[in-house]
Amino acid sequence: MNDFERIPETSVDRNNIQPWFRGDTNRFLFRTHVDIYRNHLGGLMLIKPVHEEDYRVLFITEVGIKVLDMEFLGSGDFKLHYCIDALNRKSVLETLKNDIDLLLSPVPESTKIKMMKDRQTGNILIKSKERRSVTYYFLEDHYRVNKAMRRNGCMKKTQMTIYSTGFSEIDSIHICHSPVKLNIYLSKLNENKSEISE
Repeated sequence: MNDFERIPETSVDRNNIQPWFRGDTNRFLFRTHVDIYRNHLGGLMLIKPVHEEDYRVLFITEVGIKVLDMEFLGSGDFKLHYCIDALNRKSVLETLKNDIDLLLSPVPESTKIKMMKDRQTGNILIKSKERRSVTYYFLEDHYRVNKAMRRNGCMKKTQMTIYSTGFSEIDSIHICHSPVKLNIYLSKLNENKSEISE
């Protein structure tokens, strides 16, 4: 963090930070791989904007079996509509909820933030503190989060990296945890062509 200098919060308005998922898009479809300990789940994840800041997230296996159905509301509320028994544990659901929430709502309105600027690249870093966690958001030139790191206590760490070829669409997302062995890989599927491809 030595290469960063503190900047006033007014230099980058929170409202200028562009979300990757917008309510004006019909849906986002990802090929999904989840590795947890020695178990692997593969399938499709559908992220569908319901209202401007509300999202429905559905994860199904490659053969069409529903694994998870969640709803994230702009007010910060969360509804679990369905979860298979194997994942229906409080700690697993809380982790998945936090991961997807980190992806959908880049910098929550309710948190206190500090802003810093990289002296070399000019990219912006936002530090956000909540009750027991600290989250760092790395913004690229067009005010989109391309990386986020969250620490809960001194041990639990989550890192999310968003890959994109342009500034308008996500190509892929990687979410990893430590010390828990949980990795989530999302690759956007292109539905505009006659074939669905990665």
